Amino acid sequence: MPSVRRTTLALVFLGCASVARARAQSVTDWRHDLDEIVRDIRVLHPDPFTTIGKLAFDRRVAAFRDRIPELTKEQRVVAAMRLVASIGDGHTQLEPSRHDFASWYPVRFYSFTDGLFVTAAERSVAELAGAEVLEIGGHPVDEVLAAARTLMGADNPSGSLENLFALHNARLMRGLGFASESGDLEVTVRTRAGDVVRQTLHPMTGSEDATFAWRSRREMFGPPARSDSEWISASPPAHLSDRKPFSARPLPSQDAYYARMDLLDDGFMPFLESIMKEVDAQKPRRLIIDWRYNFGGDGSIVPAIAREFTKRQGSPPWRELYILTGRRTFGAGVMAVHALLGQVPLTIVGEPAGSALNQFGDATTRTYDRTGLRLHVSTLRWQLSASDDIREFIPVDVAAPFSSSDYMSGRDPAVDPILRGDEMRSVPLIALAEGSPLARQTVVERRKEFAALAWWQPPTEIELREPCQALRAAKRYADALDVCGLNAELHPYAWSSWLNLGQSQRAAGRAGSDAGLLSKGLESYRCVLRVDPGNPEADDIKSFLAAQDPDGRVAPPPDCP
Repeated sequence: MPSVRRTTLALVFLGCASVARARAQSVTDWRHDLDEIVRDIRVLHPDPFTTIGKLAFDRRVAAFRDRIPELTKEQRVVAAMRLVASIGDGHTQLEPSRHDFASWYPVRFYSFTDGLFVTAAERSVAELAGAEVLEIGGHPVDEVLAAARTLMGADNPSGSLENLFALHNARLMRGLGFASESGDLEVTVRTRAGDVVRQTLHPMTGSEDATFAWRSRREMFGPPARSDSEWISASPPAHLSDRKPFSARPLPSQDAYYARMDLLDDGFMPFLESIMKEVDAQKPRRLIIDWRYNFGGDGSIVPAIAREFTKRQGSPPWRELYILTGRRTFGAGVMAVHALLGQVPLTIVGEPAGSALNQFGDATTRTYDRTGLRLHVSTLRWQLSASDDIREFIPVDVAAPFSSSDYMSGRDPAVDPILRGDEMRSVPLIALAEGSPLARQTVVERRKEFAALAWWQPPTEIELREPCQALRAAKRYADALDVCGLNAELHPYAWSSWLNLGQSQRAAGRAGSDAGLLSKGLESYRCVLRVDPGNPEADDIKSFLAAQDPDGRVAPPPDCP
């Protein structure tokens, strides 16, 4: 008996020692890979600390490193993803590249303007398709969404709206504290029939690693645990009705042509060239290019994209060109938008793209075998705008955000108004084509309609400056005066808006021998000096005013700030 007892105790001690060694090794592995991840970010990323700051990032690294022993496997992955996401770069992400994390819920969630909804459900829970999500894991939806989004970096708030990857993954939801030990997730939903029900979502095991790739697919597709045919979708709008990455629809009865292109790859240019030949033949009034789902790809083909449009500029086969952008317009997709801005007259409709003109990109990949993680990290900074352009968004001329009712009813708030013939052109294009009264009316209407959207703004000073100068050059003085006046009203603190107004007033006054307009021009010049006495034109303006108004009798206009 005593010998048996000693043997049993020895086995217990050996077992404890084995567990301790395994635990210590696991911590060692995590700390090793954490050091490698941080090193790779520092070496490869052009400037990883533009958003968070180096000291704040280092403190987060140190805090995570200290907490590794007390965290579960899922919590470690969550913490590592959150650390990398804190850099605030949509191209720099950490993902669990491991089969044991390929555990997915049988639904696709999407955040609309009016809440979180299930846009697709696996056949076993088909009744959830179209349901509004009210609670997740007993927590308010907004709280859960905010937590899920911390695991993925984003260039701007628009791109962050799409970062719901973690919401679909059972292991990550366990790490976030919303799912049970088994991975089950309790949700409370309001079905399309209006019933409020509580349902438990059981994870499905996928055959792939738990990578991000599937999330760029459209809303009728779910996570990669099932084939496409097994997903039941709520009724999507026509632009989502097919499953192809490239789609085109000539719409001669509506004098329009619609084309959607979801990525820039080897098939992009052949497709674009083929549809442009159809556009040449049809000559539609409205050409609609949908890049709302264009998440990027090969940026080297962007110059060829621009050439397809600019080579037709002398006699374009369309009268109105609309570019649609959205949360998923990203990377090379943004580069494609930029390639057309300022090159061809166009109107941007939709929601802001997922990144600004100045962005990081050209991500490379590093894998870490000890922890089963994969890092995507930017290697270049793309400066598509001025170096001091710190705007988060590419400006949208006409806002068209998606509500759940739009989606479930098959409506498209961007495409449908264009096809109806609603006034959807940008204000500068309206001003140039129709004159200022309609442009002014459109500004008033859009400011009222889009007042609740923090990201929408009326045309910038330089955007209105261009039609103001073009109208003046064309001797359309009445329109020039009104457009320049509108610019000064919208941007009273921009000295150049007053300069252009003054130049237009002087030109119109000379053309019509109107002393009143000539005097108003001097008033506007006075305002230029008041708004910015050190502007680049200040010396010339002072000399001119000294010659025209030596006694200084002319004062700035009453509306000069």
